Amino acid sequence: MQNHDTPTIALDGVTKRFGDECAVDDITLAVNHGELCVLVGTSGCGKSTTLRMINRLIEHSDGQIRIEGQQIRSFDPDQLRRRIGYAIQSTGLFPHWSVSRNIGLVPRLLKWPPDRIAARVSELMAMLDLDPETFSDKYPAQLSGGQAQRVGVARALAADPDVLLMDEPFGALDPITRESLQDELLHLQGQLKKTIVFVTHDMDEALKLADRIVVMRAGHIVQQGKPADLLARPADSFVESLLGGRDLGLKHASLVPVAMRMSALNGECLPDDESVLDTDSLRDALSVMLWRDTFRLLVRDVNGNPIGILHWRDAIRGDDA
Repeated sequence: MQNHDTPTIALDGVTKRFGDECAVDDITLAVNHGELCVLVGTSGCGKSTTLRMINRLIEHSDGQIRIEGQQIRSFDPDQLRRRIGYAIQSTGLFPHWSVSRNIGLVPRLLKWPPDRIAARVSELMAMLDLDPETFSDKYPAQLSGGQAQRVGVARALAADPDVLLMDEPFGALDPITRESLQDELLHLQGQLKKTIVFVTHDMDEALKLADRIVVMRAGHIVQQGKPADLLARPADSFVESLLGGRDLGLKHASLVPVAMRMSALNGECLPDDESVLDTDSLRDALSVMLWRDTFRLLVRDVNGNPIGILHWRDAIRGDDA
């Protein structure tokens, strides 16, 4: 049973050296149960190395790494990896295995009964918008990039792990597919509440997904915190530049839903094509205002019902940290 008072993942003074090169230098990090923690930084900063040390694909040189309070070196490496989901940019799917066989890999290694494996595979395919009748018998070469990445995520979740490691899983996808899978991950996380460590170099992706962002540079953690806190108070010029520099205001607007700034309609009548959803971000709303050359927008709920109005002056006021 999990103890939610103990961090699910804890790194204490962890260092990784490759010969004379120090890729990760004395970092300390705790990831709590159900948290989606995103590691960001420039290429070579140590974020992927940090991720791979957690499941012992790379062995750490110094310090301690614990899962649910137990040192990872107390586990057999293969057994450790079977209890941690792992999704990567290239998907890592076996090309000569069907989709269903790829997804069921870890449950088979854990010797689940065949009927339980089949039920789990079908459940995950449905959850990730992969119709089992259409996709079960297909092979990776027959899938689009987005479909293959969905299969990769399904395989990572197959054994219902408490911990999920994701190394730039959407990095090779086109922007539309990438955004769709980000939304899918947020939806899944809302249901499953996994402890996720996610690596990306895309700051917009980090801001959208993260409960907490960890900024790395040259093997060190230079700042960590909630996305809004980092945007409001970047630790230094490097973090400010990584977060977007002069775009910080728009980045912050992407974190605030329209619902937080809208007013009551009060009988006002606005054009139907000048509207946003209450769940859209202020950044989306400001873009529509600029495009439509208007200072106010109708706000609708998910069913399309008018529920409020958003004024330009309310969208740009700076009282949400």
